[in-house]
Amino acid sequence: MGSTVEGTLKALVEFESELDGTKAEVLAEKARIVKDAERLADSAKSSAISKAQAQASERLAKAKAEAERQAESIRRQGLSSLRSFEASVSTRKKKAAETVVMMLLGETK
Repeated sequence: MGSTVEGTLKALVEFESELDGTKAEVLAEKARIVKDAERLADSAKSSAISKAQAQASERLAKAKAEAERQAESIRRQGLSSLRSFEASVSTRKKKAAETVVMMLLGETK
């Protein structure tokens, strides 16, 4: 019976040693998995940021182009309005000058 107890103790010691080795392997694997997960998360984060920046740049470029088109349209409308205003002022100025000359000469319409 003594040898059976010794054999059992020896088997338990070996089992405990194997269990400790397995625990160490599991911890090492866990650390590797966590490290890989962090690397993948960083990579995904960088990729997402790059895509977001590209989309933002594209939208900004489109908005800028649209704003420039609108600004050019407004500028053309402003020039057209200015020409009309200047023509109107010139016409009225001529009529006013004619009226003043006629009044000075004593002529009436």
